[in-house]
Amino acid sequence: MGNVINVQVVLILLVFIGAIILMMTKKLPAILALPILGIVIAVIAGVPFRSPAGTGGQTIMAFVIASGSAKLASTIMATIFGSIFAKIIQKQGIADAIIRKAAEMAGDKPVAIAVVLTAATAVIFTAISGAGPVIMVSTIVIPLLLSAGVAPVVSASLVLMGLSIGLLFNVANYQMYIDTIGMDIGLIKSTSLIMGAISAVVTLIYIFINVKQKSVRSSWAVPEKEAPKKVNVVAMLSPLVPIILVFALKFNAETSLLVAIVFTTLVTSPKKIIQVISNGVVEGTKDVAGVIGLMMGIGILLNGVTSTYTTALMQPLIKAVLPTSPVAYVIMFAVLSPLALYRGPLNMYGLGSGIANILLAAGTMNPAAIGMALRSTSIVQCVSDPTNTQNVITADFAKVDVNEILKSTLPYTMVIALITLVYTAIFIY
Repeated sequence: MGNVINVQVVLILLVFIGAIILMMTKKLPAILALPILGIVIAVIAGVPFRSPAGTGGQTIMAFVIASGSAKLASTIMATIFGSIFAKIIQKQGIADAIIRKAAEMAGDKPVAIAVVLTAATAVIFTAISGAGPVIMVSTIVIPLLLSAGVAPVVSASLVLMGLSIGLLFNVANYQMYIDTIGMDIGLIKSTSLIMGAISAVVTLIYIFINVKQKSVRSSWAVPEKEAPKKVNVVAMLSPLVPIILVFALKFNAETSLLVAIVFTTLVTSPKKIIQVISNGVVEGTKDVAGVIGLMMGIGILLNGVTSTYTTALMQPLIKAVLPTSPVAYVIMFAVLSPLALYRGPLNMYGLGSGIANILLAAGTMNPAAIGMALRSTSIVQCVSDPTNTQNVITADFAKVDVNEILKSTLPYTMVIALITLVYTAIFIY
């Protein structure tokens, strides 16, 4: 029996490695690789296809595929509401107005311009996400940074750093950690503040090191395709609405985003509220169709690796390699943080979610420690990963190789991950 189990464990590890290689080499997209992996692992582990081993037993049909595809339903809904809100923020000209106001406030000092525009980018991405908003922000911010004499690779990197800080407070992202790992929402909120502060400080250090003090800008002129919309001050505060509702009033993500959608529409186009929201629903849902498919695949993977059959096989191995002290925890995840790159095994929106649940099943680390480990590596992935859509977009606008962004930012994102892990080891582990 022991030999059979050993063979099954080896096969599961080989399948994991094979999936990593296929995704890293772009031979198989994550949206297909993850559900296939979840089903194959369940088959290797011996999960029956349709006839349960006993009353209440798990099957591939019912547990892995049916329950798995719906496992992240709450996350999917928060993502949809978040995308609708993002579409309205974008269409009503609010994001554009925030960036332009920030540019006016910064004057013509390169460091000040870099700080203010990065902060404006962060504020915008507390409310929005996705390729469309990244294109919109890059179109405005990168030319402004370049015209102030900021190097192209630094300009692109600052957009990504601002984006990463903003996403830490984007409440639509919180449900993923609740649904997959079981993290407490209170902990997610409090650690978001800590991670945001750490990221902001490291980003400031990046700016002071990489941005020249003396301005070489000759003009603020940025090519305009159309005149920007006029946006009132109240509307410019709308990205903060869901944050206030979640952090101060303890609303859940879905409700806070719905309130933010209605509020933003009322303060920008009260006479067209039905039209604006209807268009936002259609276009916003369309924007996240691929993400929804990915989350369905993640759910199938999660149930494949957390079935009682799989966890019984993997527990001995996981317990043998897991860190057993806070120091080992910090060293292990800090050193391995680049494994979040290239769709690697510490990427939360890839194999990381499955690995997190295997770690949970081993029972030697609590959900908070595991969740914080993956949140720390997510910073590395979000800013530095050349396979990210946002990295490709910003690199294209700045006319630099996407791998130059990786070289420029990786030391800083790894430092952010390290400090986050140290904080976790001291206060949470």
